[in-house]
Amino acid sequence: MTMFSTTATFSRRTALVPLCLLLAGATALTGCGRTSYKTEPEFKISGKILRGGNPLPLDPVMAAAKAASVNIKFVRTDGSGGADFSESAFADESGAFTIKLPKGKYRVSVAHMNGRQPGDNLQGKFGDRKSKIEKEISGEMPELVIELDDYK
Repeated sequence: MTMFSTTATFSRRTALVPLCLLLAGATALTGCGRTSYKTEPEFKISGKILRGGNPLPLDPVMAAAKAASVNIKFVRTDGSGGADFSESAFADESGAFTIKLPKGKYRVSVAHMNGRQPGDNLQGKFGDRKSKIEKEISGEMPELVIELDDYK
């Protein structure tokens, strides 16, 4: 009787695997976020994040291990495209980043994770809720420069 029960349990588990895979696949295909503006054109934004005219320093060893980064997040503030639409990018060692965004008004947040010191090296001054950096996207922007010292 015990052997039959184990075999029956194994069979049920085996039968559930394809169902779980099907559900996971369906969830992945539906996606999440960014669905509210599918018809809006996106514009390529290329820029630099600087402080005192220089890129934020990244420890090269930690950056190579993906443990150090400069994260840039654009949060839409004009109410279009969904209340919590946002898009993020990472800046490289020179401070350069590229992101695609639909037109609109955005608050830009920046976090500097050097990798050697825990947390944001900017102490949250440019975090999601505190950042005073606002940009309007109306088309391609090949040279957007965000100088953090301008937003103290």
